[in-house]
Amino acid sequence: MIVFSVIVPVYNSRQSLFELYWRVCQVMQQLAADFELILVDDFSLDDSYQQIKKLARFDQRVRGIRLAQNFGQQNAIFCGLQQARGDYLVTLDDDLQHSPEDIIKLYAKIKEGYQLVYALPEKRQYKFYRRWGSKLTNFLFGLITSKTSAIRVSSFRIMQKDLAEKIIKTNKHFIYLSALLLEQTDEIANIYTDQSKRKYGESNYNLIKLTLLFGRLYLYYGNLFFLQYLRKKGKQYLIAEATFVYQQERGN
Repeated sequence: MIVFSVIVPVYNSRQSLFELYWRVCQVMQQLAADFELILVDDFSLDDSYQQIKKLARFDQRVRGIRLAQNFGQQNAIFCGLQQARGDYLVTLDDDLQHSPEDIIKLYAKIKEGYQLVYALPEKRQYKFYRRWGSKLTNFLFGLITSKTSAIRVSSFRIMQKDLAEKIIKTNKHFIYLSALLLEQTDEIANIYTDQSKRKYGESNYNLIKLTLLFGRLYLYYGNLFFLQYLRKKGKQYLIAEATFVYQQERGN
């Protein structure tokens, strides 16, 4: 039986977790697949991790991890990838803007022979700075990787297990998953979906955070020789608590 690892970075999302879990269960039932739902709490200020532990007690397919401090969305997903055991690994956000039901479309596309498939919203509902950020991301990836302009990236994606195993070996302190993935494969596709409105909470992104993010992205993944001397070294993440551990933590 095919096994999916569904990896979700969690930050102050207690309200959405039970619905997210239930919808993932229904999707996997439709696919007739086994799965693990890895919920990585990035040091939430609410009781998200307590809710994760309740789910894990209710269903052993739910795996919970709480990080020791806020390491950021990318590093939280990276932590989940290092623990994942599935044949296909899916990443999506915790706010239900990414519809778990679209995992079925992602799976159908990757079965055509791709290693990596991104889901993009047909109509973007982001504020102007998020739209600007998306364009800048595309431009930066054009500078630092061999990505073609026809491919767009997002945090909702599915990848083959062997591709994930390549990127989780990196020792980079600052993780940006799409930059790592695009270094390893050009067998990439996009699908288009209807993005749902955010049901709970508010976005943690703003113009300043996005600008700093792109500065760090170029610093850690740019090709200029002198940049290596400016890159910080240290732990990619630290686990404070977990409902399981499959592998020894490999953060550097």
